Amino acid sequence: MHTIELKIDNNIYEHVMFVLNSLKQKGIQITEQHTQTKANNNSDGLDFANYRIKAFEHIDDPVKWQNDIRSEWER
Repeated sequence: MHTIELKIDNNIYEHVMFVLNSLKQKGIQITEQHTQTKANNNSDGLDFANYRIKAFEHIDDPVKWQNDIRSEWER
């Protein structure tokens, strides 16, 4: 038996696994090892604690602001 190691991008992983799984019955043993990227290691999602978002500080009444924006769409 021979061993092949493949490093596959996420965008083609499903396609490659489909092909390999279809060959399983012909003597192929598949052992998967998933590697996590830095973004995937945080199970809580993104941490915005270090960011201060200032984009909407000038809005005094968010509901009025949103209604004004929507009224522009209706014109």
